[in-house]
Amino acid sequence: ATPETDGLQSLIMSRNIATIILAAGLGKRMKSGLAKVLHPVAGRPIFLYPVSVAEEISSAKIIAVVGHQADSVRDALGGRNVEIALQAEQKGTADAVRTGMDSLKDYKGTVVILCGDVPLITSETIKHLLAVHDEEKASVTVLTTEVEDPSGYGRIVRSTDGLIASIVEDRDADDSIKQIREVNTGIYAFDSSLLSPVVYEIRSENSQKEFYLTDSIEVCRKKGLRVSAYKTNGTDEMMGINSRVELARAEGIMRRRINNRHMLNGVTFVNPEAVYIDMDVSIGQDVTIYPGTVIQGNTAIGQGSIIYSNNKIVNSRIGAGVIIKDSCVVEDSVIGDGSQVGPFAHLRPGSILGKNVRIGNYVETKKSVMGDGSKANHLTYLGDAEIGSGVNIGAGTITCNYDGQGKYKTIIGDGVFIGSDVQLVAPVKVGDGAFVAAGSTVTKDVPPGALAISRVEQENREGWVEERKKNKKKKQ
Repeated sequence: ATPETDGLQSLIMSRNIATIILAAGLGKRMKSGLAKVLHPVAGRPIFLYPVSVAEEISSAKIIAVVGHQADSVRDALGGRNVEIALQAEQKGTADAVRTGMDSLKDYKGTVVILCGDVPLITSETIKHLLAVHDEEKASVTVLTTEVEDPSGYGRIVRSTDGLIASIVEDRDADDSIKQIREVNTGIYAFDSSLLSPVVYEIRSENSQKEFYLTDSIEVCRKKGLRVSAYKTNGTDEMMGINSRVELARAEGIMRRRINNRHMLNGVTFVNPEAVYIDMDVSIGQDVTIYPGTVIQGNTAIGQGSIIYSNNKIVNSRIGAGVIIKDSCVVEDSVIGDGSQVGPFAHLRPGSILGKNVRIGNYVETKKSVMGDGSKANHLTYLGDAEIGSGVNIGAGTITCNYDGQGKYKTIIGDGVFIGSDVQLVAPVKVGDGAFVAAGSTVTKDVPPGALAISRVEQENREGWVEERKKNKKKKQ
């Protein structure tokens, strides 16, 4: 924090703010059956980014105006304190604001309008917008920026006194207006007492026959109300998502932001351009991450861990001092402090490893718990298993947990030694300190401290190879 940001935060906290987020559109140019605002950027649906901004500016109320796939948009909120306003027919941005205003009856304060398809916007920029709105005692303040190519944006038309006279949509602009590079971002701060009378005066006198919120500026000017602007240099922040190309660009910008944040907090990336981390991932200090790694969802990684190349980690908790060797997949799992996994291991959902556990190459676990200090170093499947501490699982061990109809549990006590190439046919229990000989198929419980052997008795036939050779020659 800086004195400037602290001052902005104090200003925000002292005022009454409500935020309306416009998230009703389908997004035809996305060429998708999924509503535009539900497409993910760095693991979050697009519209959740402006929701987070609304939370960060201490909005007393947040209203999301939804339309297409409204139920899915509501579900994506995940219980956040956001009111839903349904715009049944999409008739333009001003109509969407009217829909959101139904939740703001008797509200007095500042109303911030955010776009649901602008994920790169930051709360700092909105705080600056609100500061200008407050300092200039404006009725409405518009967030603007200059871009190299203004195609598709509404142009900011200024009067001779330098104030905003109007905003002209690209499709309605003539050639001279299309030369203007200062554009509307679609983000506003309104005095709540003026928002309703202004938006209800807007008419649909345009090529699309829609009610544009941009026309509110001209309405305000005609009423003699003060229209202010905050012009930002952060053009990336203003990028709306209208196509897969823009979605990919936003993804790249967001991932660079995420990686920079982690590096500033003490994380080492061997090549930050080749590491892909979702927004909601948390990483401790002195973690080192190698190229090709993908970390998704609500994953948390403890301090001092090392994640080598080409790993995929999803919704998992990784302890401190953990080493994940190359080419592993970890999903919905927990890895305790000091443990090592890989290379080429797969921890499927429900895997819980205690402290100092070793999972080696080509080992797969699923819905299994391994106690502290246990190890399975090679070529093993552990499914629906409860494994104690200090257990050795030999190479080629399989917990046979599925009989074609149901899943069954294998329970292995503390200090057990499981030899190589053992099949444990669940449901089965192996008691503390027991020893299962290599090559055994275990179908019955093994008492604590017992040796379990289940093999066909070996038979050696002397001279068999030589006799076989002679028989082959005779047949020729």
